[in-house]
Amino acid sequence: MILVSEAALARKKRFTDAKAEHGGDIAGLTKHIESLDWNVWHDEEGTIISMSKEWNQELADQCETAKFSNEQAAILVDKNWNLYRIRTDKHNKHVKFIEVRPVIIDKISTENDFLFQLDKNSKTTYDIKISLSSKALTVTAHKAFLEKYEEIKSEDAVINGRKQFALYLTSKNDPSFMFHTVTISLYDILNSTKVVKETPSDFRGCSIFTLKLFDNYKFVEEKK
Repeated sequence: MILVSEAALARKKRFTDAKAEHGGDIAGLTKHIESLDWNVWHDEEGTIISMSKEWNQELADQCETAKFSNEQAAILVDKNWNLYRIRTDKHNKHVKFIEVRPVIIDKISTENDFLFQLDKNSKTTYDIKISLSSKALTVTAHKAFLEKYEEIKSEDAVINGRKQFALYLTSKNDPSFMFHTVTISLYDILNSTKVVKETPSDFRGCSIFTLKLFDNYKFVEEKK
């Protein structure tokens, strides 16, 4: 004799009731489930514990709960939750936001330099231009810069001894709190002129820090 737990029976009854309520078939039930909001359970620090469209009272008793629409929660579905956190509005505990989790880092030093903050500017003369849109970060090399490497094989090229460099997207004016890192290869710049890196979120408004390897940087934020 096979014993079925009360929890399993309860789940079966919920499934049967929901199917009957929404047309009596799987297609109708599936459409209904897809339209439901997501429940996201998290701890006091915003660390995501679980998420589901089905309510879980046990998790609700142990954790804080946030509710998001399909569009809002899309950034979490099938993603690494450790990269994100739930932020609660400081004036209203019922207002929640999904945001990229900042990573606390030490300021990176080299033999001669520390991290250098890029300033937004409209320079016409530059070595590389960094453009930040809502979905991507783009690095474009100036023609004059590319000409310096015309006689050098791309695989042998370096900039101040380095073949690649990192761009750190951080809290405004503070490199200690990093949201995202984009690594750019000099090889890609020389071969493609323009290098596009998709970003997991809209980082416009953040600061960008990097090592001072190039003489002239141009940094712009796109409107879209």
